[in-house]
Amino acid sequence: MADEEKQQEEEKKGGGMMKIILLVNAVLIVIGIAVGATLFLMGGDDSDKGADTEQLDGEVAGDAKPEKAAEHGNPIYVALNPAFVVNFENQDQVSFLQVDIQVMTYDPAVEEALKIHMPRVRNELLLLLGGKQYHEINNREGKRQLSQEAIKAIQQVLKDVGAPSSVEALYFTSFVMQ
Repeated sequence: MADEEKQQEEEKKGGGMMKIILLVNAVLIVIGIAVGATLFLMGGDDSDKGADTEQLDGEVAGDAKPEKAAEHGNPIYVALNPAFVVNFENQDQVSFLQVDIQVMTYDPAVEEALKIHMPRVRNELLLLLGGKQYHEINNREGKRQLSQEAIKAIQQVLKDVGAPSSVEALYFTSFVMQ
């Protein structure tokens, strides 16, 4: 009889333990829901964050502003293929530069003009690249300056032939100096 009473007491203790486990699980679920709701409400929309980042990048880098993208539609990228390969002076030795370039515009007429006048554009860019010295373009600022000079050279070629010259940006997609 004493054995039966001990078993009943142990079953009651086990039932109490089960209640504690269920209670802990319920509390954890409530905490999880609260954290999730807080993150959702405080996090905001990811698309808004991207727009803020793009606007900031555009203002800092001086590239095309988001308003222009909204006005003109999607950007058009024109690859100036094949890669540009020039030699230039590097102190007492001859060095080589290989550069892949893409030009960005919003105007389809500029894309067509670039394709039509590609030999003249490439010639001006080759002269520009070949006229540089190693120490002028071996750092980030030098490459940015070269990019701005290249944009001006392309715009000048397009103006000279009477084509629209709204080149917005120029990107080096490969830049190898040896």
